[in-house]
Amino acid sequence: MKHDAEIIALSAETLAMQAVLAHVLDRVARVDPRLAHAIKTGFDNAANEVEHMAIKFGKAADPGHTVKAIAIVEGLRAATLGNQEKPRSGV
Repeated sequence: MKHDAEIIALSAETLAMQAVLAHVLDRVARVDPRLAHAIKTGFDNAANEVEHMAIKFGKAADPGHTVKAIAIVEGLRAATLGNQEKPRSGV
């Protein structure tokens, strides 16, 4: 029972941190196109890092974990920068 409460608390904390990160980076990206580019590049680097870690650990890495990590990076990218095919005004 205690483990369930801990999992719920960690999940809530992760969701809150993702929301804060996405909104703060969105605000920063709107300040200057160079900052927006830096943030976009940071998301590219994060996705590449997760992929490289999966390659490095090979079969020892849980494929579900890697897929979830990439999905989280891409979700944060979309929440922060929007649809790159149809960028928001000002970005």
